[in-house]
Amino acid sequence: MALAREDSLNKYDKLDLKEKISASFSYQEGAVVLNNGALLKVPEGFRFLDAGQGSILVQRLWGNPENPGFLGVLLPKQSGPLDKDVLGIEISADSAGYVSEPEARQLNYTALLQEMKQHLDEQNRWRKRNGFCIVTGMDWVIPPYYQPGNNTLHLARLLYVDRGEPLLNYEMRILTRKGALCLTAVADAGQLKTIRQLMPALVKKITLPAGQNYRDFNPRTDTFASWSSQVLMVGKILSARYFFRSVLNTWLFILVSLLIVLFIYTMQYFHRRRDIPKQFFRIDERLN
Repeated sequence: MALAREDSLNKYDKLDLKEKISASFSYQEGAVVLNNGALLKVPEGFRFLDAGQGSILVQRLWGNPENPGFLGVLLPKQSGPLDKDVLGIEISADSAGYVSEPEARQLNYTALLQEMKQHLDEQNRWRKRNGFCIVTGMDWVIPPYYQPGNNTLHLARLLYVDRGEPLLNYEMRILTRKGALCLTAVADAGQLKTIRQLMPALVKKITLPAGQNYRDFNPRTDTFASWSSQVLMVGKILSARYFFRSVLNTWLFILVSLLIVLFIYTMQYFHRRRDIPKQFFRIDERLN
């Protein structure tokens, strides 16, 4: 048994940085209860990273500002979290208040886009300070629309990052009694058709907590949202495609490398202690 563990560790040491990061995560499948109480049935072909691990991926490695409502991220089984073409779907909660159907239908999306572009400067200052690529422009891919059947808003944007290919940022907001549950997909622009087919299916995979559905709104006790300002702050997440381009020549790469080394030694320490429960840390079974 000890020999098997040492052999596994030797294989782990031979992995490159991307593979070590991928192997360090503990993914979930099946039914998952999110931090806001919603039940997510992880769709076939995907795996889920919880809020703690997902924030490391989305914020530290993909280069995105902190999202206070972040709940986790869905990733395809067949892709690593740092693959350039990975289709990541961030899940977050927005508790800004109730959005009425008339407001959702009649919002001036042209004016909204202009406001969102103005907010890029603030986010770009954060990205520059932290050594990440900046977003140079933003456009709608398709006109935003509201689906009354499942009370969802669809906001599909193209983000232009430096001189690279534009990045598709597709946000679906499931309207709730107190705000929205937001699913934001990040992928290549050519994956728009795939994402438009995937998003409605994901709505059926989510069960909101009792009393929090859109139709549970009580105008006497609940608050309406000035939600357009909240939309500005959600959904502008970048993918792993820009990770190595932006950090290889910055202090962030050094920091990430040191954290990986520290993680490996910590893993080796606990791996050799038989009295530690197996669930404390798990190595990707594909390494054996």
